[in-house]
Amino acid sequence: MQGSHNNQKKIAVINDYSGFGRCSIAVAMPIISVMKVQCCPVPTSIFSNHTGFESFYYEDFTDHMQRYIDEWKKLDLQFSGVCTGFLGSSEQISIVERFLTDFKRPETKVIVDPVMGDYGKPYPTYTYELCQQKSWCGLLISLLQIPQRHVF
Repeated sequence: MQGSHNNQKKIAVINDYSGFGRCSIAVAMPIISVMKVQCCPVPTSIFSNHTGFESFYYEDFTDHMQRYIDEWKKLDLQFSGVCTGFLGSSEQISIVERFLTDFKRPETKVIVDPVMGDYGKPYPTYTYELCQQKSWCGLLISLLQIPQRHVF
């Protein structure tokens, strides 16, 4: 493919994908697209449906994330914004920190939504230790306040 990949504004959305339940990447893509910005998702995990239901299938995507992102480095992609959501492990937090080191420019807007739970309870995929992990602080460049998600 010839030409620059960086003519159109792009936002990297690093979040889970839920097949049912109106949340995560499934919701971000059409909203960002209608703003005439290309939504570039990096899935952190795949859910059949969100965790508000009694039962759900969950697949951790950690082992694939860095190779996925490395392809974007080869393309020399540049992002107007980066938005993070559900990060399900310490390793994913480290991957996002490397992503920001590699892709964040002075004008790049970064929003970190520490998706950890709803209505005062952590998601079933989260441990107390992960919620308390200090490396979250390194990601908090901008914090999107969502009151129902304040867990700890």
